[in-house]
Amino acid sequence: MSVNHATAERILASAWDRLRDAAVRPPKGICELLDAVMKAPDVAYKYILVTGLLAKCADARIHPRSLQASSSLDEAYDARSLCHGVVVPFEKEHGNLLGLSNEPFLNKPARHPEHDKENPQLRNRLLASSLHDVLEWASTAKADVVFAALVHTLRLGKERAANQVSAEYAADTNLDRTLRFINEFLKKADGGARLVAVWGATMRLLSERYRVLVHEPTQSDTFSGTAGDVEVMENGEYVWAAECKHRPLTSDDVRHGIRKAVEHKVPQYLFVCASGEAPEQERAIREALAAGAESLDVAVVNIFEEFPALAKVLGPNRRAVFGQAVTKFLWEMRRPESANEAAELWNELGG
Repeated sequence: MSVNHATAERILASAWDRLRDAAVRPPKGICELLDAVMKAPDVAYKYILVTGLLAKCADARIHPRSLQASSSLDEAYDARSLCHGVVVPFEKEHGNLLGLSNEPFLNKPARHPEHDKENPQLRNRLLASSLHDVLEWASTAKADVVFAALVHTLRLGKERAANQVSAEYAADTNLDRTLRFINEFLKKADGGARLVAVWGATMRLLSERYRVLVHEPTQSDTFSGTAGDVEVMENGEYVWAAECKHRPLTSDDVRHGIRKAVEHKVPQYLFVCASGEAPEQERAIREALAAGAESLDVAVVNIFEEFPALAKVLGPNRRAVFGQAVTKFLWEMRRPESANEAAELWNELGG
């Protein structure tokens, strides 16, 4: 089965218009399940939730837990098409309701025939259960109540977007502000995501002709299939990539990064560090770098030593939006606390 996208678009618009109508609200127990999904950091579950509810509203025959038409559930449909064709464009027009992902159904939780809380591949079992239960409820609920659940979900998304702090544009004298921001913001690691966002923002602003991608530093390399935490691309090919380590760099890190670079045919690979090299590993690191240099350009970048020169090259206009760029990347990596702290710190340093 498939869902008529024009119908789905009209339903989403209608649901958005009803956000302020307090009478449009699903049962209390369903509200609690919706809250659990929408307030969790896992972005894919939010898109699965909205897409499932929307599909059920658009076609009462559909089972909202199905993700692919090949699902064994009765009246399964292609949820990915509906999400990427309707939900994603809708969100881009209405703010960061769900996570602003361009292709959320490429994430692992959505890459199954249907959402099933018993699926052993889903790591967050409690959240998976909440999503399963609300979509299973929607499969037999009355149309007006399912619509109310969709309205309430969008309501929660709007509240989420309103709670995000925006980094202001800073066109004034801003070199000192940018350097102070880096030194203060990187006092915390957040699993390495802060350094990834800082380096990604720097590369984005320095490399405007290229496409710069950042990746969640804690995700499995095997699953992600990426060359590094930050990738710089042109016409689908690598220009360079970087592995970011907030903790001390080890020789194993270097060898692993070089192996990924060779596999992905990356011509230049950088190891961006915030804590220097691991004690007593300097020689092993130099040897690993020398071995890697036989097949690609490779180097270590100490962010605190080398960022001041990069910040000067950025110039005042690009530095003016540095805080915004860091914040944006943190939201992309689903790090809301660090994203808000980045925006708040950037704004505070400008005061």
